Amino acid sequence: MNLSSSVPKKKQEGSWIFGGPAIVTVIFFLLLAFWGGMQWYLKTLDKTLSEQQILLEDNASRLKGDAVDRVASFDTRLTLAEGQMSGDTPDTGKLLSQLESLVIPNVKLTKYVFDENGKFVVVEGETDTFKYVAQQLFVLKGEDPFTNIKVDSLKKNLEGHIVFSFKADLNK
Repeated sequence: MNLSSSVPKKKQEGSWIFGGPAIVTVIFFLLLAFWGGMQWYLKTLDKTLSEQQILLEDNASRLKGDAVDRVASFDTRLTLAEGQMSGDTPDTGKLLSQLESLVIPNVKLTKYVFDENGKFVVVEGETDTFKYVAQQLFVLKGEDPFTNIKVDSLKKNLEGHIVFSFKADLNK
């Protein structure tokens, strides 16, 4: 005999009536609060962005005309002054050493002039034949710091030597 079947089952009343709708209502209000918070946050961001946009436009309108030209002019002068102070001018000792290493054996250099303002070099020398003058000119044209090499003068002196003068611009 089964005694459990004779006992009537108790119905759990109130658990669904009280728990179900209350949980749904709480979730609904939480979602409503989340949605409201997101709307408030988006409005705050929109307001901040519009304020920043107005500030940016105001600053851009002030940065026109003479003020910008004055700043750009100052920056250009500052860059130029820094370049002159940092030693952008070529090292004349190094340049002379390089030039001496380029002299062929049959050529004797007699004068070296460096013009800092014009950024050019004048080299004078003498040799026995025009062949050596041409070879010396060819050697100088093949080197990096010298460009636009021209023969300034070329003549024969009383002893029979060829006296020449080259003028070359300097690369920077």
